[in-house]
Amino acid sequence: MRGFAPRFSTPLDAPRPRGSPMLEGFSPKLGRRVRLFNRSTFRQWVRLEVDPAVLSLCERPVRSSPAPGSRVVDFWVQRDAGEQLLLVDDEQDELAPTASDIPVQRVAAADLAAAATLIDNWQRMLPTIVSTRAWHSGALADSVQECVREPMALSRLERAFAMGDPPVVRGAVFELLRKGRLIAPSLHSQPLTPDTIFGPAS
Repeated sequence: MRGFAPRFSTPLDAPRPRGSPMLEGFSPKLGRRVRLFNRSTFRQWVRLEVDPAVLSLCERPVRSSPAPGSRVVDFWVQRDAGEQLLLVDDEQDELAPTASDIPVQRVAAADLAAAATLIDNWQRMLPTIVSTRAWHSGALADSVQECVREPMALSRLERAFAMGDPPVVRGAVFELLRKGRLIAPSLHSQPLTPDTIFGPAS
C-alpha cells in the first residue's frame, strides 16, 4: 500500500463557520499546513499526524452525502488496512455507514479525552520536529536509532550527541518516534520531560 496515490490531498473549499476559531499546524506527513475550525478536530489531527499506521490523511475531504448543505467530513485517513472517513463529534444522529464508498466512523469527545496526555505531549513535540526538519538527516536518524539499543532517557540521548545541536537531536528523536522507529509508552500517561524514556521499537 505504501507509495499509493492518495484519493484526497486538498480540503474542500468550505467556509469557516461563523464564530469558529482558525487553528493551524504544519503537517510533516503532508508537507503542508492544515487549517482546522475547532479544537476537537485539531486534537484529532494531532493523533492522526503522529500515528505511524496512518499513511496519509486529508482534512475536510468530502461531504457526507450529495444532498445540498450536507455536513463536511472532518478527515479522510489511509492506512495499510484501507480508507476511513472520520466525523469528530458527540452527535446522537444515526451515522451513515459509508460516504463516497468509504466507511465512516465517529470520534467522540471521550475518545479524545482518553488520549489527552498523549495529544498534549505531541503538541509540544510536533513544533520541534517542524522547526528542525531542515537539519534532520538520514545519518543522524540512523545514529540516534542505533544508540537506542536499550531504553534511554531523553536527556541521556542528548548528551550522547553533545557535539550536535540539542534541539536538532531532540527533533530527530521525536521524528523517529512519530515514524514508529522508537517507542515511548510513558507519553500516553505522563508529561514529556528530560527523564522520558525512549526505547527501540522492536
